[in-house]
Amino acid sequence: MFVPHHQHLLVKARCNKPITSVEKLNEWFIQLVHKVGMEVVAGPTSVYVGEPGNEGLTGTITLATSHASIHIWELYEPAMFQFDIYSCKKYELETVIEHLNEMDLTSYEWMMIERNEGLKVVAEGSFA
Repeated sequence: MFVPHHQHLLVKARCNKPITSVEKLNEWFIQLVHKVGMEVVAGPTSVYVGEPGNEGLTGTITLATSHASIHIWELYEPAMFQFDIYSCKKYELETVIEHLNEMDLTSYEWMMIERNEGLKVVAEGSFA
């Protein structure tokens, strides 16, 4: 029987090798979902946003247990992204950070929020 465990990871990071194509970002999402043992129900959907000051790839993937999303500003030096994954299926922080590190992280900060009963920050950290 499936017992929900609601957790939400937020990550803000700088990286040397941002993903710069829609195809590669979609593939990256699929690989992430497999690594955390979840199931895709829609997407991934990624697009390039050309709005001045907000240029970059943005993408989402819908999971049977919720979603993951990212926006990558590749014009920053170094590039920056904001990422989140929410699921009612338990996953490991280390697995997600390792997958994010495919973009060669230079620094990042993260926060894990438990959403079982209310909202509670259960862990946070950074790497510089």
